[in-house]
Amino acid sequence: MARQGTRNDDSQDLDAAINAAESMAGAVNGVGGVDLDDVLRAGPEDSDGDHSPRRYDFYRPHNISRTFEHNLQAVADGFAKTGSIDFTSLLRMSVQIEYKGLRQCTFGEYVADLPNPTCVASVTMAPLKGHALVHVDLGLGFVFMKKLMGGIPDAEDTVREFTEIERGINAGMIERFLDIFRRSATKFVKIEPACVSLENNANYISGINEGESLIIMKFQIRLDTVEGPVHLAIPQSAFGPVRDVFDPRDILEMRTAPELRDDRRKIMDMVRATSSELVVVLGEVEMNLEEVMKLVPGDILHLPQAVNGPLRVRIEGQDAWLGEAGRLGQKRAVKLTRQLNKE
Repeated sequence: MARQGTRNDDSQDLDAAINAAESMAGAVNGVGGVDLDDVLRAGPEDSDGDHSPRRYDFYRPHNISRTFEHNLQAVADGFAKTGSIDFTSLLRMSVQIEYKGLRQCTFGEYVADLPNPTCVASVTMAPLKGHALVHVDLGLGFVFMKKLMGGIPDAEDTVREFTEIERGINAGMIERFLDIFRRSATKFVKIEPACVSLENNANYISGINEGESLIIMKFQIRLDTVEGPVHLAIPQSAFGPVRDVFDPRDILEMRTAPELRDDRRKIMDMVRATSSELVVVLGEVEMNLEEVMKLVPGDILHLPQAVNGPLRVRIEGQDAWLGEAGRLGQKRAVKLTRQLNKE
């Protein structure tokens, strides 16, 4: 009877453990449970929520150099300062533009993160190559229009696509942003920006490859109590014609030919005067530690090297030559016969 009682206690403990596990993970067959077969068949589109892991793309853009980032930040700081003064004068109210830093991502990732509807313009910035993007928060665009037409710059409860008249007004606002960017970049390069198209649907944007690396300058604009983001997204490849201006790599060699020859001579003299270890190997043999401990003066070591065989000449531990043993006057010598390493 005692054995039967113990078996019942074990069964109750097992049932309690299963119930506890199901309460934490969900019943196997109940609502909210997880089916193993469903998990194994699930694809990337079946991920749950925004917290699911994302696949890493090894082709995603790399970081830019510190010099490139510093120069772009100088342009962005000028844009924020000039834009704050320009729009304050235009709208007759306090406007603050704050630079929020740089971001790098692909064009496909950037478009996927844009809201719908949105306000994004495709622009050119010669001599920069191709197209760039200017994104203005859609709600902010409506506030700009209200103020320009004499209204009160209150925040919009709902946003929608622009009418043709509203599209023209916002295109003018984009051109104003471009002119401010032109002035802020003058110290580096003279650009001629132009607005190509203005879209409320980011999926209609063309002219940039999906995998193209974008450098995004982020800004936050505040009009009284209303604020929203503005982005300038420029493909990294667009800076090709002016890359040396924004990201100088090497300093031009300004030394004369005689000075260069003198430098080479000094380098060669220094190399020739540098000491190196040269070892001639008569032979090598492997022995265990016990055999080594038993060695005494007078012992003969049998080397796997023929008497007339070539000797290896090592320089700094590397086999460099083959040689023959001999005598020169009253001293032993090695005659070099074949070079093994030319470095």
